[in-house]
Amino acid sequence: MQFTGPTYRRPRTVPELQYPAGRIVESSLRVWAISRWRGPFELARFFLRSGYRHLPAGTPPMFQLQEHYDGGHDNFAIGLYVTFTNPYDAYHLLGQVFWCGCEFIAFTTYNIFTNFHHIFPKPNGMHTLPYQMP
Repeated sequence: MQFTGPTYRRPRTVPELQYPAGRIVESSLRVWAISRWRGPFELARFFLRSGYRHLPAGTPPMFQLQEHYDGGHDNFAIGLYVTFTNPYDAYHLLGQVFWCGCEFIAFTTYNIFTNFHHIFPKPNGMHTLPYQMP
């Protein structure tokens, strides 16, 4: 069998929800973190803490990072989400993707209907995130 052209077909994608300028979104976001050297929770915590290091000592906590467990705390974590004190921080990070060597972190929408077991919002469809490459 010979092929004279590409045979791979891209899956359908669903654009990430874009909010109009000036609208305040929920203060919780879904965190996707992948690192070669550390766990996703440690990478997300380091990344978020580094964004608030300019604040003076004694400032109230600006975020709360939580893991979602499969069935209970005895099982393994299957997802991360962060809740911000300032909803403008959530708006600023929504839909953002960051690459640093072998580490990746992205922030997408999160609400009570977020399905941690299926990453595709529709059958055979995944999110299209705006990757900011040089």
